[in-house]
Amino acid sequence: MKRSAIKPGTKPMRRSPMSRGMTGLLSRDSFKRSKKKPKQLKTHAKVTKAIELAHYRRVATLPCVRCGIEGFSQVAHSNRYQDGKGAGKKAHYLATFPLCCMRPGIVGCHFEHDQCIGGSRQEMDRRTADYIDDTHRRLGIPK
Repeated sequence: MKRSAIKPGTKPMRRSPMSRGMTGLLSRDSFKRSKKKPKQLKTHAKVTKAIELAHYRRVATLPCVRCGIEGFSQVAHSNRYQDGKGAGKKAHYLATFPLCCMRPGIVGCHFEHDQCIGGSRQEMDRRTADYIDDTHRRLGIPK
């Protein structure tokens, strides 16, 4: 049988639901969930300002405030709610201090501080306040 292409300007034939076999009775398949595309979560990525990045770089150049080693420091944020820490939210950028990172065979001070190894939570909070004050003194940031 020879079929011709649809001519421009013509609409396809309309069919009623009854001619397609829909009689008003719902089948078991009509209750199945259709596969929907998963919704993409809206990410609210924080834009780090140039002032914050400059502060982070200055803090990372300082030696570790806990053990004093140079060259392995990384910026550690405060874990105290007084400094702006919250669920899924880091503390204010000025509430940072340098702690050394993990190295082969050595557990770094940053990891130990975050996990409260070697002290209680209250002791770590007291140390954090001292570390922030020491960092501000070294960088010349007024209180």
